[in-house]
Amino acid sequence: MDKALLKQARGLNLRNGGPNCPIPPIVLMTDDQRLPDPEPAIRALPSGCMVIFRHYDHPMRAKLGAKLRAICHARRILFLVANDVALALRLDADGLHFPEYRALTDPGIYRQLPARFLRTSACHSLQTIRKLALLPESTRPDGVLISPIFSTRSHPGAAPMSWTEIRQTTRMCQQADMTPIGLGGINTQTIANLRTSALASVAGIGFSGISHPPPR
Repeated sequence: MDKALLKQARGLNLRNGGPNCPIPPIVLMTDDQRLPDPEPAIRALPSGCMVIFRHYDHPMRAKLGAKLRAICHARRILFLVANDVALALRLDADGLHFPEYRALTDPGIYRQLPARFLRTSACHSLQTIRKLALLPESTRPDGVLISPIFSTRSHPGAAPMSWTEIRQTTRMCQQADMTPIGLGGINTQTIANLRTSALASVAGIGFSGISHPPPR
């Protein structure tokens, strides 16, 4: 884990999330293509971070999830499962992450989760934020991953959000008491451009330097 990036992420978290922010400064996203073996990347994280376990296409997803959950638990790293309520319960995860389409088509899913679960959602538009903000306060996501903040290898050619869009989405998140998390192209160099933003956490795949490029 790059110490300079970690330091700046912690600064954002304390300044914009406060001392009781439910979302840690650093969120590592696992990925079938760019991070096929997430274990080294997770072991490179310091305690007090968070992992969102995606690996949707892994043939032994439950087994891999159980292994990574145990590593995270031992290292005091929060472990969230993406888009699978049953697996999250089975692994005794710390919470659940939903992709944007799920938040838009099935927002009531948040009501089905245990109260102790951390809840996060992906967001690529103001429409998503508005829909999430209409949920009862007790069932809204604790954190919203806003992306893409910068150009990213995960989506080559995709235009990043404008600073106006970032300001609008982060403001709406704060008004609805949802932690705004920046995702997409964040590294030691680009995070410096977020110092004046209202983002409270940053997420990514390549923080550890262990990720692989997507296949051509």
